[in-house]
Amino acid sequence: MPLVSSPEVPARPSPPGTVLAAAILLYIGGGLAILSGVIGLGRWPLLFALLNLLLGALYVGLARAVQTGRSWARTIVLVLSGLAIAVALVRLVTGGPGAIGALAWPIAYAVLLCTDSARAWFRSTT
Repeated sequence: MPLVSSPEVPARPSPPGTVLAAAILLYIGGGLAILSGVIGLGRWPLLFALLNLLLGALYVGLARAVQTGRSWARTIVLVLSGLAIAVALVRLVTGGPGAIGALAWPIAYAVLLCTDSARAWFRSTT
């Protein structure tokens, strides 16, 4: 019986290190939010714990989508990072607690996903 070959599907280029770093940070943030929600189930109001679980799941989903080159996920992460930076700056000006720490994560996401190599890779995967 003759072998029928299927057309070759071009291999997707692997993501640059900056994209992988952003995805890892998103996975860590999502995992921490999920852990916080699970721990908070018995200690916090139910709605607050469930929101943490939902936020964590969103982060994990975005991490996977960024890791696989979905440009819409990069856009969402950048928009959410911009909003988070704005909120953190308001907290910094008004003397809110944890403002410096709240700035670190979204700035890291934005810097990592806006490098030349990351932009070129997302353009090549769409």
